[in-house]
Amino acid sequence: MRTAAMRAGFVLLLALIVGQIVAAVINPGGYTGFLQALPVILSQIAFWGPIVALIAGGFIFSTLRLLGFRSLEEIRAESVEQNNPTPAIVFVGALIASMLFLALIIRP
Repeated sequence: MRTAAMRAGFVLLLALIVGQIVAAVINPGGYTGFLQALPVILSQIAFWGPIVALIAGGFIFSTLRLLGFRSLEEIRAESVEQNNPTPAIVFVGALIASMLFLALIIRP
């Protein structure tokens, strides 16, 4: 099992490297421009990431409480042990909805 995960990680890393090489060969000027803009992009991610995570976490926490669950373990037990996927589907839907909402509201 671990070797399969390592192979998948290697394939993903290889795809990243090959993609960067292809992008640099096809459009060297554009690639250089992107590398110059990369610090700005990374700083925006570092700034907005925690804010988005806190707000999305609040949405998820309130959704859990409205559904009557006190923890993720209760959702897991309901979904797996009682073979009822509805709470997990609602949980993931709330997570996706909160991220989409934040993507519309927060525009750096």
